[in-house]
Amino acid sequence: MRPWTLRLVGMGLALALLAPSGAVAATPDISFSGSGWGHGVGLSQYGAKAMGADGATWQEIVNRYFTGVSLGPPSTVAAGTFLAADSDPLWVGLLQDSSVVSFNIESGSARLCFDGAVGCVATAVVGEAWRYGPDGTGGCVFLKETTPGNWTIIGSSSDCRASVTPLMAQTTWTIPFKARTYKNGILRFRPVPEAGTVHTVLEIGIDDYTRGLAVVPESWAPATLQAQAVVSRSNGLWHALDRGGENTFDLSRREECSCNLYDGTPDQVFQGYTGELRHPNWVAAVDATAQQVMGSGGTVALAEFSSSSGGWTENYSDVFGGTTHPYLASVNDSAAFSDSAANPHTSWAAGADQASLASAFDFSWVSNVEVATRNTSGSVATVVLTGIRGGRPVSDTVSAVALRSALSLRSTTFDITVTPRFVDVPPAHQFAGEVLGLDVLGVTTGCTPREFCPTGQVTRGEMAAFLVRSLGLAPVAGDSFTDDDGSFAEADIEALLAAGVTTGCSANAFCPDRVVTRGEMAAFLVRGFGLAEGTGDSFMDDDGSFFEADIEALVAAGVTSGCSATSFCPGAPVTREQMAAFLIRALAVS
Repeated sequence: MRPWTLRLVGMGLALALLAPSGAVAATPDISFSGSGWGHGVGLSQYGAKAMGADGATWQEIVNRYFTGVSLGPPSTVAAGTFLAADSDPLWVGLLQDSSVVSFNIESGSARLCFDGAVGCVATAVVGEAWRYGPDGTGGCVFLKETTPGNWTIIGSSSDCRASVTPLMAQTTWTIPFKARTYKNGILRFRPVPEAGTVHTVLEIGIDDYTRGLAVVPESWAPATLQAQAVVSRSNGLWHALDRGGENTFDLSRREECSCNLYDGTPDQVFQGYTGELRHPNWVAAVDATAQQVMGSGGTVALAEFSSSSGGWTENYSDVFGGTTHPYLASVNDSAAFSDSAANPHTSWAAGADQASLASAFDFSWVSNVEVATRNTSGSVATVVLTGIRGGRPVSDTVSAVALRSALSLRSTTFDITVTPRFVDVPPAHQFAGEVLGLDVLGVTTGCTPREFCPTGQVTRGEMAAFLVRSLGLAPVAGDSFTDDDGSFAEADIEALLAAGVTTGCSANAFCPDRVVTRGEMAAFLVRGFGLAEGTGDSFMDDDGSFFEADIEALVAAGVTSGCSATSFCPGAPVTREQMAAFLIRALAVS
């Protein structure tokens, strides 16, 4: 039977060993105590909530969290761009890559038209169900449900660029797949190049778009809602400007969505008229700040926002890297921790198992996590992960942003506590990763329920148990040796005999209570893991040793580099921590 290998140690196995079905949840391997929620850049929403509740104006809130921005309409802030020139500059991607799109008129009426030479084919009214999509011949058609379940093509086929244009101000329409109603703007259909599908996009004005966002609770102060409206409007316009107007979309953008804003990730969720009806206070805030946009350096400012910080907001480059936006600098966010904020994220706690981290960052096991550096805000910039990869201990420095993403932590403002599996093998122990590996693999549960006894010497009986579990051998009943009767390891000793790993210490004895030497251990590993014997002369102190060829086999396989630069110490006893290292390395190369 082949031994377990590190390649087979997946997160599912580790989790199963750590928390069997029905077991009481154990203390997490890594515990976090933190503050704040979100990336922490720009507007702190709970800070804005407190400021609004305490009497600040929306302008004061914006200027608190964005350093040195100007405020004005797109015609001033983004002069000379399509945002200033076009009354409906935003193309919001509602659906991508659809084979068919259903829509219904809820109130008013709308003209159904192809945007090319064919022109308009019908007027849709309340109570009618419509579909639009490819006809299978390279064109697209409008279809009307003429009787329940029966759809009839209306008009002729065209090149898949089409529109649904409201004929009156109060026209609303529903897209059933989205479970939302929309008002204002024009519904556009655009072909996906070479795909035979269509994108559904809403061409809409700046404030009509902003009314459909509603990203904070209705109950918050008007000034807070107004500040968020300006920030959300500015955020949308920055991204739209970055992606360009419809007449500048390149092939990749037309393949992606034929839009300059998304409904949801990576942009804001656009709820359309459904959102307006549910959030009248938000709509009032949008109207009270109509066309107001944040500007910097002659263009729209990137208006980032998140729920709350850990006490200070973040510098943009500390979170996202790359270009530094000078107005997105770290500022005091003590307002988010005031009584007026009633912020549920002033403190939080989370736990994680090492297997999740190991999987995310390509370790076999992670035995320690430490804060390495912090940002000026006090949040964590980098952490050091220490564990086992390829059978060897390694340490990697990773960003706190990557760690937060991997573990779904609320923020990067946190402290870390690591709980070791055994109290006598702390996270910084030289062999912490190897000992953890043996525990996860089920090779050992320690010398007591909470101790590993790392410096304890390994007996031949214990060695048999370690090997049998590492190799995945089934214990064997028998009585081949006279000196192991009643030994806890008797079945394991018989398994090694059956597998050809040992013939005992003499003709009829195994010597289960005798301490294993490093030379004997080399022989056990070479036979157990099927390693080819070596022929070199790496060490001065094993010349002529019965185990020299086995020792050289371990060197060749990368399982050992000796007890010093020139010695192997073949006659020295093997400790439990050394045994952990030998087994983990042997498993990695077998």
